[in-house]
Amino acid sequence: MGSWPCGALSLLLLLLAPPGRPAAGCPAPCSCAGTLVDCGRRGLTRASMPVVFPPDTTELVLTGNNLTALPPGLLDALPALRKAHLGANPWRCDCRLLPLRAWLAGRPERAPYRDLRCAAPSSLRGRVLPYLTEEELRGACGPGPICWGALAVQLVLLGLGLLHALLLALLLCRLRRLRRHAHARAWETSRLLLTTPLAAEPAGTGTSDENTDGH
Repeated sequence: MGSWPCGALSLLLLLLAPPGRPAAGCPAPCSCAGTLVDCGRRGLTRASMPVVFPPDTTELVLTGNNLTALPPGLLDALPALRKAHLGANPWRCDCRLLPLRAWLAGRPERAPYRDLRCAAPSSLRGRVLPYLTEEELRGACGPGPICWGALAVQLVLLGLGLLHALLLALLLCRLRRLRRHAHARAWETSRLLLTTPLAAEPAGTGTSDENTDGH
């Protein structure tokens, strides 16, 4: 009986404990042996490539697939990775390969990666990937849908700005015309007020003279 409260407390703590993150197993359709993950010659593409690998992977085989680029963040998620077999893939050397190029630049030996050659674009075809500069990879990226969308938004905003400026100019012109009309009307009114007593004064003078003669 004395152990029942301790057992109940342990069970309660176990139920309330947050679920732990399950360790990543061997991804399909690859095969694993220790810390080596072999995904070679599986017909993988960038879209069908597994995105989760065991975090303790030290060697990764991707040879003989149809890879043009690696999934974003793949190399960052494998801090223990020491060797990657990447040959016999149609790599497209553009800005999407910048993470792979940075990872290759940090390798102590570049000789094992001299067979990594660009299949596209035509301006970089046949070049060795580890020896390309970041500027060459960035320059091979054309404007994507996001860039075109941003350009369209900027053009729309520019058009709205021009329309706003045109309406503001028309409003200012209208206000100037109204101000001119108001000044002209005020001047005409003041002129009439000044000239009206001068025109009525002779008639009043003649009447007073007649009254004087009658007397």
